[in-house]
Amino acid sequence: MRAGDHVLPTVTGTIVRPQTGVRLDAHGHAWIAPPPLVDDIVPALTNEPQLVAGLARFAAAAAPRRAALLDVQAPGCGRDAAALARLAAKSGVAIAALTGFHRARSYPRGLRPWTTAEAALGTFMRELEGGLREAPMARAAAIKAAFTGTPQDGDPCWDGAIEASAQTGALLVVDTEGGAGVEDLVEWLQERDVPPERLYLLDVDQRDDAALHVDLARAGVLLGFASSLRDDGRAQPYALLERLLEAGLAGSVALGLDLDAPTRWSVATAEASGTGPAALVTIVEAKLQALGAAAEDIDMLLGGSLLERAARPEVPFGLGR
Repeated sequence: MRAGDHVLPTVTGTIVRPQTGVRLDAHGHAWIAPPPLVDDIVPALTNEPQLVAGLARFAAAAAPRRAALLDVQAPGCGRDAAALARLAAKSGVAIAALTGFHRARSYPRGLRPWTTAEAALGTFMRELEGGLREAPMARAAAIKAAFTGTPQDGDPCWDGAIEASAQTGALLVVDTEGGAGVEDLVEWLQERDVPPERLYLLDVDQRDDAALHVDLARAGVLLGFASSLRDDGRAQPYALLERLLEAGLAGSVALGLDLDAPTRWSVATAEASGTGPAALVTIVEAKLQALGAAAEDIDMLLGGSLLERAARPEVPFGLGR
C-alpha cells in the first residue's frame, strides 16, 4: 500500500478502496457489551466462541474474497474495539469500528458522556485520527450519528459529528428510526454544508417507498438495507433493490444484516452457513443472483459502494490527534 492510498481502517489493519474482492456486511454487529445502568434497549452480544464461529463461517462463505464487517456500535454504549480485534484475528474477518454517538437512552441513565460540541468533537477526532479508546493502535472508520426522526438543531453530539466529518471527510453513518424523516434530515444537513455523498442512512429499507429511495440515491445519499434482508421470505427489500438496479443506482446502496442479538447468530439448522453473517453470501447474494443482478452490481451492493464512500487517505500513526 502506498502513502495516500484510500483505505477503510479496521481494528487490525486496512482495506484498500479499489475493487479487491470484498464481501462486506455494511450494517454489522460483532460485539455489544452493554454498560451498567442501561435497560434492555442495548442487547448483549458477548459470547466469544459463538461469535468467532459465526464470523469464521462468513469468511469461508466469502472465500476467495475477503470477508469484512462494519460494526456500527458507538463508543460508550457497548462498543469494545479490543474485543473486535480478537474476533477479527481469530476468524479472519476484517472488522471496522465507528466513533460517534447513539441515542441517549443507550447510555447509562440515559446520559451521553458529551455535553458540549467541543467535547464530542474532541472524542470523534481522536478516534478518527489518533486511536480508538479500547484499541489505541486502531482508528475509527467513520462517524455514527443517531437520528430520531426530527432534525435536532443544537444537539452537541450532532454538532461535533458534523464538524468532525467536515475536518476529516469521514462518512456520517446515520442510524434512523426505520427511515422516518430522512428527507428532512438530508435537507437539514445540506444546510450545514454536509454533502449527500457523505451520508450513509441505515434502516432506510424499512420505508416501502421506491420513489423516495430513487430520489435519495440520485441525490447522492448511500442507502442502507439491513433488517428487512434477514427474513429470507420477504419480497419487499428485493423489489426495492430491483427498482434501484433498474435505475442504475447499485453504487448508492449498501447491504448488511444488523445481527444485534445472540439468537440471530445461532445455528438453528443443519446448514450452519445460512445463519449469522455468512447469510450475507449464502442467502442475500444467492437471492441477488437468482434475480439476475449483474456481477458488478452485486459487488457494489455487498461492499464496493460502502468502500467507495468510507475510504479515506491513510494517515501514518503519529500524525493524527
